[in-house]
Amino acid sequence: MSWFANTRISTDRKFTDYSKVRWLMIRLLRNNRFLYPQVRPNSYVNLGCGPNIDKGFVNVDSGWVPGLDICCDITRGLPFSDNSVGGIFSEHCLEHLSLEHGRALLRECWRVLAPKSVIRIILPDLELYVRAYAKHLDGAGQVAFPNEYFANRSNVSLPVALINELFYGSGHRFIYDFQVLSDLLKEAHFHEVEKRSFGVGSDERLLIDSPGRRSESLYVEARKG
Repeated sequence: MSWFANTRISTDRKFTDYSKVRWLMIRLLRNNRFLYPQVRPNSYVNLGCGPNIDKGFVNVDSGWVPGLDICCDITRGLPFSDNSVGGIFSEHCLEHLSLEHGRALLRECWRVLAPKSVIRIILPDLELYVRAYAKHLDGAGQVAFPNEYFANRSNVSLPVALINELFYGSGHRFIYDFQVLSDLLKEAHFHEVEKRSFGVGSDERLLIDSPGRRSESLYVEARKG
């Protein structure tokens, strides 16, 4: 059977849209350090970027998409030298790792960041979801739930569907609130851990937040001392 036998080719789609092409690129590129680009000192890293490629960053993810700079398994360490990275942006990535892998990744982020540089982490905010759910149970009138783009296909009430999506949807492994993330950042030797908000932070270059994740997100920054 041909490798493309089950793939219908259309002139309306880019060649790189096909799942089999992406699978092949991941097989060829993931963790292949010989194919990594030369990274300039003090470059900014978009960690776990998914399809959200930003040309001003070194874009890193375990799954290949067009424009990705480094395809690697970030649970096996980051392919950067000590104290070499100017800033790290990570949006809706850490929750896809186990707690232990998340801990290890934060230590790796501290290792590669240059002194006084900032990491900006954006995650689903457990507190937002739980507070909205509690208000709903208390009958607090019209409740604004996080993630207004969520499509409920489960045929159960929206609050319950959202909570289940938060914990089990999209490959989530661990969901954070500010206190837990702050503790883990400090454990990794970060300082000046602060809760931020959409589009607000201490390093303007790191403010590439996705507007579509605003209603459900926790924004946290920390600095390498």
